[in-house]
Amino acid sequence: MVLAARLRALLRRGAQPRPVQLQAGDLTLDPGTRQVRRGETVIDLTPREFALLEYLMRQAGQVVSKTSLLEHVWDAYDSVDPNVVEVYAGYLRRKIDNPFGRRALQTVRGAGYRLAADGG
Repeated sequence: MVLAARLRALLRRGAQPRPVQLQAGDLTLDPGTRQVRRGETVIDLTPREFALLEYLMRQAGQVVSKTSLLEHVWDAYDSVDPNVVEVYAGYLRRKIDNPFGRRALQTVRGAGYRLAADGG
């Protein structure tokens, strides 16, 4: 009974609308087409790089811990070295920042990573 009432209440509220595209300055990510652009330039990302960038863009401007990134981007059943986050952050920087002279993906020493809300 209680569970059914809670489900009805959730259905009445409706799902929170998710943006069709995520944007940080001129950096755009479209989850539907799985396309990333910096201005007019399309950026090719691996599925893991895409997932990492999407999670960071959904938290744009906020510090995201390595632990949180591991939980949300890597499969919980994978036994991965926590340093894999640093490796993939480097891959992303080489694709979304370095060629464009930007610094969108920031390391927050001792805390994690932050994607600049203005796209760097």
